[in-house]
Amino acid sequence: MSKFFLDQHGCAKNQVDGETMLVYLENAGHAETRDPSEADVIIINTCGFIEAAKKESLAALMQARKAYPDAKILFAGCLAQRYARVFDSELAEADGILGNGDLSAVAEAVSAVLAGKRPVIRVPVSAESASAESAAPRARLLSLPGSAYVKISEGCDNRCSFCAIPHIRGKLRSRSAESVVGEIRTLLSRSVFEINLVGQDVAAFGTDRAAAPASGISPLTALVSRISELTGDFWLRLLYIHPDRFPPDLLDAVAADRRVLPYFDIPFQSGDDRVIRAMNRRGSRAGYARLVGAIRERLPEAAFRTTFLAGFPGETEDEAAHTRDFLRDVAPDWSGVFEYSREEDTPAASMKPQVPKKTAAARAAELIEVQEEITREKLAARVGSEYDVLVEEVIEGDEGYALGRAWFQAPEVDGVVVVRYDRLDGQAERAVKPGEMVRVKITESPAPSLSGNLALAPRSVQPNVRVS
Repeated sequence: MSKFFLDQHGCAKNQVDGETMLVYLENAGHAETRDPSEADVIIINTCGFIEAAKKESLAALMQARKAYPDAKILFAGCLAQRYARVFDSELAEADGILGNGDLSAVAEAVSAVLAGKRPVIRVPVSAESASAESAAPRARLLSLPGSAYVKISEGCDNRCSFCAIPHIRGKLRSRSAESVVGEIRTLLSRSVFEINLVGQDVAAFGTDRAAAPASGISPLTALVSRISELTGDFWLRLLYIHPDRFPPDLLDAVAADRRVLPYFDIPFQSGDDRVIRAMNRRGSRAGYARLVGAIRERLPEAAFRTTFLAGFPGETEDEAAHTRDFLRDVAPDWSGVFEYSREEDTPAASMKPQVPKKTAAARAAELIEVQEEITREKLAARVGSEYDVLVEEVIEGDEGYALGRAWFQAPEVDGVVVVRYDRLDGQAERAVKPGEMVRVKITESPAPSLSGNLALAPRSVQPNVRVS
């Protein structure tokens, strides 16, 4: 029996792809190993979104080739999909190339490289085989305990001028609501507590399907309402909602079920109207500010994450300042800030003038500085409150420490809650386990994280109610 090691890169959507590949490989009789030195085949599941991600994936290939010269290496994922033809002739370090147009081909690719062949498999993302439907229950999740990503759609039709995703993932293809709800039901039965809905733009879910919900509400809101019909304790989080597509009726679904977290990941990218239009977006600075205001009016406890792109082609100093002012005005809890990456085949790649990289880096640093100040203030305001915290890791040692997240912290990006407890207290020791929920009283706010003491009072899932 051959052994494979999965080296995972990229976003949450790519993680779901990696988990899906595990299913196909194990069903074909290949065994996973967590130790790359034991692997017959190393699969590098790459990211090809921006230049930094490409370099990281290629560096992983070179490092694997040097460290494990006897292993076969399959270069897979987004970067392989985008540049399969180039890599066929110019990437000798890889024993095979596998795009993400048809993940079921991973077993074929692994068998081929083991047989001494050099497969180059790239199924066009427009093909019927590039279905958005989940092929099989994922036996192993790559998330931390208690949490899972559920991909509700594939591809994107937004066509932002800077984004290469349509070239990599293709047009929008939504899953059926039935398959999404069925997958979530299975995950909940496996003691997963946190469900994170992901897609290139979850707000676009269902808009590619001919039949709209009979109720007249948006497809995303209809999906959330269907999920709310499930029984039991869980968190439901929606990640990446394009501001131009935000469905207003979603707020009703969030308000109706406390298990649906009032956490909004809305990537604004810019706070300047000319730049927003150049990005091929329909919104405006004022419109985006109104959207944040409307959400806060309906859900006062709402937490926000956003993303900004610094150094977009043609961005002037004044326009960069407009974005910083906009960031101060909307005051999100968290922001991701990226320097513009010039991606071939995108409209922005030919726009002039291109902003020098040093200038883009300086503007990104200024945005980060503004956000760090906002985040410190937001976290300081939570000191003295109690929150349910999903434990992710228990720190070994004599003193009792664990790491977890409260409802306003998305996986991997929003900091953690450091939980202090008495390791000699049997009740506390039993309570603090990875994947379990505990109640924590916040005592400090060392941004970007929080710390607090375990409170053994009965917990309740009330994410949008702060207990003082």
